[in-house]
This record gives sequence, C-alpha cells and structure tokens, in this order.
Amino acid sequence: MFRSLKAALTREVCPFCFEPYKLSETPFRCISPPSRCAPEKDDVRAAKWDQSAPMGKVLVARGGLTNEVQCVTCRQISRKRLCPACHMELPHTAGELRSYIFAVIGAKEAGKSHFLAVLIDRIQNEIGPNLNMLLTPLNDYTISRYRETFYDPIFNKHKVIEGTRSAVVDRRVQLPLVYNLVFRGRDVFGRSAIRKAVTLVFFDTAGEDLNDQDTMGTVNKYIYRSDGIILLLDPLQLSWVRGQLEGTVSLPAKNAETSDIVTRTTELIRAGRNLSRGGDVPVPTPLAVAFSKIDAVDSLMDRQCQLKSSPNHAGGLDIADLVAVNDEMQALLNKWQGSYLTEQVSTFYSTFSFFGLSALGCNPHGSQRIPRVIPHRIADPFLWLLHRHSLIPEAKHG
Repeated sequence: MFRSLKAALTREVCPFCFEPYKLSETPFRCISPPSRCAPEKDDVRAAKWDQSAPMGKVLVARGGLTNEVQCVTCRQISRKRLCPACHMELPHTAGELRSYIFAVIGAKEAGKSHFLAVLIDRIQNEIGPNLNMLLTPLNDYTISRYRETFYDPIFNKHKVIEGTRSAVVDRRVQLPLVYNLVFRGRDVFGRSAIRKAVTLVFFDTAGEDLNDQDTMGTVNKYIYRSDGIILLLDPLQLSWVRGQLEGTVSLPAKNAETSDIVTRTTELIRAGRNLSRGGDVPVPTPLAVAFSKIDAVDSLMDRQCQLKSSPNHAGGLDIADLVAVNDEMQALLNKWQGSYLTEQVSTFYSTFSFFGLSALGCNPHGSQRIPRVIPHRIADPFLWLLHRHSLIPEAKHG
C-alpha cells in the first residue's frame, strides 16, 4: 500500500512531451473496438502531435491509486494510462521502473539513424544475450517505426536510410522509441530470475534541428532531460581529414561544424537545468562523443591502434579497453586538428568519453547501397552509459 501511494504521488516525466505528471492525475483510454464503443477526436493529442484521427474515449480516473478504470459507455475495463499533458500512452511500467532517456544527436549525415538501427538489432541478437539482457519494445509505435524506418531499409532492402525529417515540419519525429530492458540472473535456488528492469527511451534527431539554438529549445528539449547523450560526429567533416582523403573516398557535403553542435547542446542543457551559464559548473549529463564511419578513415590510423581491435564486453563493460580507446581517439583528434573539440568537452562536461565506431562497416555514400552490414564497436557508447548508471558491471577478464 505504501509503495502504491508513493508511486501515485511521485512526479514522473512523460517520455514523449517531457512534462512532469503524477500517476494519480493520469487519465486512461478506452480499449474497446470501434464497433463496440465509438471513437472520439482527442483534442489534446491532436494539438500536441497532429494526430486528429478519432481514438478510444479518454476516461477520467476516479481515485488516485487505481491502475484501471471502466468506460462509462461500454463498461470495458482499461489499463491504458495516458500522459495528462499530451495524451500519449504511457509505458505500462510507469511508476514501477526507472526510465532512462538516451539521446542520439549529431549533424546531418553523421549516421544517427544507421547507428540506432544496428545498435538495437545487436542488443537484441548479440550484445543482450552475452550480458543477460533482454530488450523488448514497449508499444506498437516502437515496433512499427523501428521495423519500417530503421530495420527494413538496412537489413532487408540493403539501402541507406533516408534523412530524418525535421521535427519542425513533422512533429511525429519527436516521438521516441521506447523499450524495456530486463537484466536476468539466478535466484537463490539457481532458477532464472529478473534482477532488474528499466525503461529505455531512444531519440533520433534530424541534424538540421541542431543548427539553430531556438529550434533546439523548442523541439529538442528532451536533450536536457536526458540521462545520457551519444553525440555522433562524422570524421569526414573535419577539414584536415577531408584534405587527406579527397579523391580516395566519397566525401559527404560539408555540414554544421562539430564544435558548434557541442556549444548549442551545452547551452540548451544549461538553460533547461538552470545551470550557471558562465561554465563554472560542469554539465553532469554523461556525454559519449562517438566518431561514426571510423572505417572510412582507416588509412589515417596506425595498424596496431586499439580502435581497430574488438572489445570483450562479455560479463560487463571492458573498461580498460575503452580507456585506451578514449585516449587514442583524443590523440587522433589532436593529430587531425580537432583539439578544440576535446577542449570543449573536457571543460564543459564532468563525465565524458570518446569513441570510434562503424555502424555499417562500409561507406555507402554515393552508391546508396549497403552490400553487407559489418558493425564495429557499435555498442561501446551505449554500454558505457549503462555502466555510468550502474546498470551493468565492469567485465572481469583474466
């Protein structure tokens, strides 16, 4: 009873609109089919998400501790809880599991959609089993959007994913992919048991939405609500790298400066969290600075460098490996005349690490075809964030 009362009165944050709410204040939605209970237009959801199609009736809960409500029209019991502010369906684990919001941001053509597509597939089919984790989608929207927008283009059609539309013109882009991450183990009798479970919220942001501070503050406020940020940067955008590789690899168009994205992101977090704007208080949000397409700059790296090896994350995070990768990546940035970026990150953030990865293992720019998907170090920044939140242990090798 005490736990239920505490959950009902504790403020949660909606993973869709990021407005705070209490479980005791949430309405529900009728789940009866249209033939049994006529759908109605939901003005709140229509105004927030441009979704004006009739839906199940919004049902007001009677009593703060209830987990269900009965429709007054059809008498159907519903447990589909809605956010009071935007009327999106809340995860069924709301009030029970801790939610972690991970933002994946970066300039246009940095490979954010490809990263998410391959990362989620690898977590479900390789990384998860190795770490006794199970990743499952929490709603139909996540299932269909991941399959149609991320998985099918790469793994079935072998094509690059089209650029993410700006949230300014398509508000549905602001809807995240929401997953339940279960950590399995053994109970005292040696039987399989769930040790811990959390809700993960992933975002894929259009690169152009990071080109303007006002736009970021309007459509990307989830960034300052995040529990971890993966900042994907394209090494092919660095001027020194472009000069070295011009004529040998297909180069993308020049996009926003990486340092400008770090500046705008930092200012957004400071404003949203009411931190000092003078920079004397470091941003506490863990920041994983990950250089994508690392395979495209293979010729600019030493043959024996740590980045080219494969980590051993069996049983937990291979910390020694990632410490070496962080040091190596920062040294490469200094060599590639990108030291200003390392200075920015180390000055503004209290917790950070640098990574190098490849989601596809090839550079399809120009051809738009993906011959085969060979990811390299795709999970490193994600596992690092899990470890920073004490969700996975350090690997014990040797």
